[in-house]
Amino acid sequence: MLKTVDLFAGAGGLSYGFELTNQFLIVAAAENNKNARQTYVENHKGRGDIIMIPDVRGYNFKILTEKVGRIDVVIGGPPCQGFSNANRQKNHIISMNNSLVKEYFRAIKEIEPRAFVMENVSMLSSDTHRFYDSYCDHEVVEALELDMRDDDLVISEGDYDGINLIDIFENGNEDEYRINDGLFQLLNVLYKNRNNEDRLSKYINKNAQIIERQINQCLQEGLFEFNILRDIAENISVPELHQYFDGLGLFIKFQKSFRLRDELIDNEIIYEFQRNPITGGITAAVKSYAVIDYVKKILGDNYVINSDEVNSLWFGVPQERKRYIVMGVKSDEMKGKTLEMPKDRHLPIVNVGQAILDLAAYNVTDDAGKTDEIPYIEQENLSKFAILMRQNSTGVNNHIVPKTREKAKKRFEVLKEGENFHKLSDDMKDNYADPARTQNSIYLKLDSSKPSGTVINVRKSMWIHPTLDRAISVREAARLQSFPDDFIFKGTKDSQYQQVGNAVPPLMAQGIAEEILKYL
Repeated sequence: MLKTVDLFAGAGGLSYGFELTNQFLIVAAAENNKNARQTYVENHKGRGDIIMIPDVRGYNFKILTEKVGRIDVVIGGPPCQGFSNANRQKNHIISMNNSLVKEYFRAIKEIEPRAFVMENVSMLSSDTHRFYDSYCDHEVVEALELDMRDDDLVISEGDYDGINLIDIFENGNEDEYRINDGLFQLLNVLYKNRNNEDRLSKYINKNAQIIERQINQCLQEGLFEFNILRDIAENISVPELHQYFDGLGLFIKFQKSFRLRDELIDNEIIYEFQRNPITGGITAAVKSYAVIDYVKKILGDNYVINSDEVNSLWFGVPQERKRYIVMGVKSDEMKGKTLEMPKDRHLPIVNVGQAILDLAAYNVTDDAGKTDEIPYIEQENLSKFAILMRQNSTGVNNHIVPKTREKAKKRFEVLKEGENFHKLSDDMKDNYADPARTQNSIYLKLDSSKPSGTVINVRKSMWIHPTLDRAISVREAARLQSFPDDFIFKGTKDSQYQQVGNAVPPLMAQGIAEEILKYL
C-alpha cells in the first residue's frame, strides 16, 4: 500500500477515489473546516490512525514523516477562489487563498513523496490568473528566475471630488476620508437595490435608522464632510432619495479604493502607484508570473511534471466538470519515461436521469438533524450508475433539501427541464436587484436526458429536480458527483451542500489514481 497524505482534503472526494484502487493508504489528512473534517472522519471509521491536520499553514511536514515514515504520495486541491471566475464577482483584485497553492508545494518539498497530484480549477493554467510578486517570497521567486510580466491593477477609475487618493495613502490620513466597513456594507446594499422598488422599500424600512445613525456618528468623529452622506441621511426615507443614487455610486467606488489598497498590503504585494494626470485614476503597477511556471521551477529537476485539463465525464461521472490536474513523479522513478496525463476513456455518458431519478421514490426532509437511513425499496430498471451507487449501502442517506418559500415553489412549477431563472416572467424575478446579471446556474431545472453542469453549492443556486417541483437534495447532488450512497456527509444542511460542491468526484479521482499508479 502506498502511504498517502491528503492536503486540503475537504469531505474526502479525492482520497476516496484513490482508495477505490485498493493501492493507496491515507495516513494523514489536512482540512481546516470543522464539518468537512467530521465528514472525513465519519467515512474512515475504524481508522483512528489517520493524523488529522487542522491547518497546513506553518505545519512542519518533516515531523509528519518522522511519525509515519516515508510518504509515497501527496494529493490535494488547494482552495481555488483566487483563480476562479467567482472571485470576479466580489470586486477583489487578489485572493489570499492563492498562497495556499504555494503551501501545497512547500509540503511537497518537505515531504519529498514519490509522486503528487494537485487538482484545481481549469483556469489555473490561464494567463489571466497569476501570482503577484510579494515581499514574503520575493527572494525565492527572484532566485527561480521566473518570467515576470508587468501588470496594472485598477485601484480607482478617477478622482472623487478632486481628492487625490495617492496623497491620502502617502500621508496616512485615511481615517478622515474612509467610512467604517459596517456603513460601507449598508450603503453598498442600498445602492444595489436601487432598481428594485420592492426590495429597496423593504431594505430602507429595516435599515434607515441604522444608516442615518452611522452617518451622523462618522461625521461627528471627524470624517470629511461628504455632501452625499448628508443627502442620504436626510432623505433616506423619502422618494427624493433616488436622485442621489448616481452620486452614491461614485462614492462607493471611492470607498472601494481603500479596500482594494488593503488587499495589496494584506497580501504583501510589491507595488507602485501610478496616477493618470487627466482622469485622476490610480493603478498599482505590479509584477506577476504564471502559476504553472512557479510549480515547475520550485520543484526543479527532482520531479517529472505534467499538467492538463481533465473532464469528469471521461470517467463515468454524470457531470461535465473540467479541472486542471498537475501530476509529478520523482525523476529517479521515471528513468527517462514520459509522464502521461489521464485521457478520455470514452465511457457511455451518464445523464441526470440515470444518476438520480431512482431517488425520486424516497421522501426528502428539510431537517439536517434527521440522519436515519431510508431503507431501499425494490425498484425495477435501475441504471448501471444507480446500481453502482447503491453497491455497499442498505439505503439512502443525506436525502435533505432546503426549506422552500412559496415564491421559489412557483418558480419550480413554471420552469421546464433545462430552463433557468432567465426563462421566468418579469413578475417572478422581482426580488432580484438586477435580474439580467443573474447567472445561468440560478434556478436551473436539470435536464434528465443530459449530464449536469459543474456541481457547485446547489442550495445557493437553487437547482431544481428534473421531474419533481423541489430543490435537489444533498444526496442527489452527491450522486451527480459520483459519491456512493454509503458516503455520509456531516454538519449543517448548508455545510453538506458546500462539501459536495467543493469535492472532487470520486470516479474522476479513481481515474487519476489509476494513471499515477502506472509509474509507481
